[in-house]
Amino acid sequence: MFQDMSKDFDIKRIKRSNISCSTGVGAHVHPFNEIFYLSSGECTSFIDHNIYKFGKGDLVIVPSGCLHRTTYNGKGMHERIVISFRNEATEWIQNQTGKELMENCMKPGVVNIPEKRRDYVVALLDKLLFENDSPDELSPAFIKVGLIELLLFIIRCKNYEENVIKEIDVDNRIIQEVATYIYEHYADNLSLEYVADKFNLSRSYLSKKFKTATGFGFKEYIINVRIQNACNLLLETNKSITDIAFECGFNDSNYFGDAFRKAKGISPHKYRKNETF
Repeated sequence: MFQDMSKDFDIKRIKRSNISCSTGVGAHVHPFNEIFYLSSGECTSFIDHNIYKFGKGDLVIVPSGCLHRTTYNGKGMHERIVISFRNEATEWIQNQTGKELMENCMKPGVVNIPEKRRDYVVALLDKLLFENDSPDELSPAFIKVGLIELLLFIIRCKNYEENVIKEIDVDNRIIQEVATYIYEHYADNLSLEYVADKFNLSRSYLSKKFKTATGFGFKEYIINVRIQNACNLLLETNKSITDIAFECGFNDSNYFGDAFRKAKGISPHKYRKNETF
C-alpha cells in the first residue's frame, strides 16, 4: 500500500485500454504529492474520505500522506499524465504567495480545467515530459519553472474561476457520508453492525456498497484511516507506541504493530526513527 519514488520529481504518461470498471490502481499512500491530468476516459477516485467521478480535462490533486484509490470506468482508452513531487518544490510559491494559497492549492480533490485553457495545460505537461525524458544540464531548472507555473495555474483556477471544483459523486452520497463518519470517528469502537444501524442500512448492503464505491472493504478502510492517524502521532508527538495504538482505536498494541507493518512495510518504532517513510 505504501509507495515512494527515488527522486524529487517525476512525470509519466500512462495509457490503459479495454479496462473493466473493476480495474484500477490499488489503495495506497505515498510521502510525495501527486497531480494527474486525465486526457481521455472516465475514472472514479476515493481520496481520504471523498468519492469523485471525473473525466477528460479533469485534474486530480493528491497531497502526500493521503490515502487514495483510482478505478477506471468502462472500456476503451484511458490516458493520464501523472506528476509526482516532494513538498520542497512548493517552497518558492509559498514565499511568493503565502502559505495559505499553497495549502489550498494542494487540498485533495478534483479540478475541472476550463475547456478554453486545456490546450495550455497539455502544452505545459508536454514540456515537463520532454525535460524529464530527455534531460540535459538545464532540465532541472526547466522542470522547476514548469511545475511552479502549473501550481500557480491551479491556485488561479481555485481562486478565480467559477465551477472548477468537481462535485463529489452524488450517486454514492450515503457511502460518502459513511466514509466521512469513519474518517472523523476512527478512534471509536466501530463495527459494521453499529455503522449500518446508524445510517439505517443493512449490514450486507453497506458491506457490498462500500467496497464497490470506495475500493476498500469496510474493516480495511477503518484500519487504514487509523494507521494514517497513527503515523501523524508517531512523527509529531512523543507518546508511547502503546498509547498511540489505543488513541487511534486499536484495542491491542500487538495487533496495531502487525497492521502497521502490513500497511507500511516497517514497524511503528522504525517509522518514527525515519520520517521519510
